[in-house]
Amino acid sequence: MYTRGQFAVVGKVGRKALRLYDEEGLLVPAAVNGENGYHYYDESQFATLEKIKGLRKIGLSLFEIKQILDGKADEKELIGSKLKEMDLHLKEVKEFISLEKKQNSKHDALEPDIKSFEPCRCLFIAENVELENLGMSVGRLYEKVAGKGMKVAGSHFVIYENLLDEAAFSMKTCLPVSDCKSEEAIEVREKNCLHVNFKDGFSKVGNAHVLIKDYAESHNMKLADRAYEVYNKDMSVDVYYPV
Repeated sequence: MYTRGQFAVVGKVGRKALRLYDEEGLLVPAAVNGENGYHYYDESQFATLEKIKGLRKIGLSLFEIKQILDGKADEKELIGSKLKEMDLHLKEVKEFISLEKKQNSKHDALEPDIKSFEPCRCLFIAENVELENLGMSVGRLYEKVAGKGMKVAGSHFVIYENLLDEAAFSMKTCLPVSDCKSEEAIEVREKNCLHVNFKDGFSKVGNAHVLIKDYAESHNMKLADRAYEVYNKDMSVDVYYPV
């Protein structure tokens, strides 16, 4: 017979694990000393311990292992199911890594250029909110344009201002319109900007901002504390930083 400590040493398992296996009914000590409370295991239980350890290594839960040990589940079926699950997970991981490599490769190939933000007159909504509300703001601008009998003259865009001042940071959602003399409109123009046309979707457009920032630092260029994101019909985003 082996004490719990001896059984743990010989079986290369922690005593906490043995206590857990005992509590879950997977590996119950062969005997318990009523006087001192010591738990004892016999020689035959090493085989059960090795089975538990092996099944745990391939990802089976304690419940599944108990079902196998109690004869309530088919070991081969559970192992086969787990292997299929692991194969699927491995495939998903490989696909994720492959996609990340492709995207990183595309990002590495991107290099900002110098481009002017063409002059335009815009209706706008000033806000300092989460970007999740952008769609509603754009909808409100289109409604306003229709209500005033104006014509849309370009893609909607966002201006981020005071990027270096957390307290003053703000954003404006803008929609270019033609023949607009309304006092509600603003004139937007920038002569020289670091620019990137980003085609990997709005959810990842933050990568374009990082790319421009890194490029500016590596070329000793000073960026203004404002930026522009123009959302194009082809689902790309033009990002501009005045320099």
